[in-house]
Amino acid sequence: MAFTPQDERFMQRALASASRGLGKTNPNPAVGAVLVRSGRIISEGWLRRAGGPHAEVFALRGVNARGAALYVTMEPCCTWGKTPPCTEAIIAAGVERVVVATGDPNPKHNGRGLTVLRRAGIRVEAGLLAGEARAMNEAFNKWITSGIPLVTAKAAMSLDGKIATRTGDSKWITSEAARREAHKLRAHVDAIIVGANTVIRDDPQLTVRHGVRG
Repeated sequence: MAFTPQDERFMQRALASASRGLGKTNPNPAVGAVLVRSGRIISEGWLRRAGGPHAEVFALRGVNARGAALYVTMEPCCTWGKTPPCTEAIIAAGVERVVVATGDPNPKHNGRGLTVLRRAGIRVEAGLLAGEARAMNEAFNKWITSGIPLVTAKAAMSLDGKIATRTGDSKWITSEAARREAHKLRAHVDAIIVGANTVIRDDPQLTVRHGVRG
């Protein structure tokens, strides 16, 4: 399916909105939505927390969406949970076109939301910047399809493979920039695990610092 550079720009904006929810939406994925009319963004939204209104609902609130296009980073939900189905809100709002980055990987939902929208007469196109959207929710995608958490191993070591000196001193092997990246990683995960010796020797805080906001 051919997408225009304008389509890509709007989906990039939706992905940027979705990123604002990273680390805050577990066990739900981070999702962003952008509403567009006549080539201009008129509203946008993102999932702020699990159990709250979804990105599509925020984007549709308080605006006239009739005849507009909605860009969403993940397939809109079509079932009741803690919130009503987003497909119902999209249909009721009169959205004309829905562009989706990737389907919902949940085996119980994958493809159903798109089918509901198409049956309602809405033009639906999927696959725009799918790789970027999947990468954003890598942990959710792994868990929802396998029941297994995504584990990321992080180690700071010297060029010869050492993580400390003979006396146990290890502060600091990495640079300030590397430590900032490590704290960005911390901000987006649900748990941090360290070895017993690390706790005994270093008494680490295991918090998000270095100017990174969780």
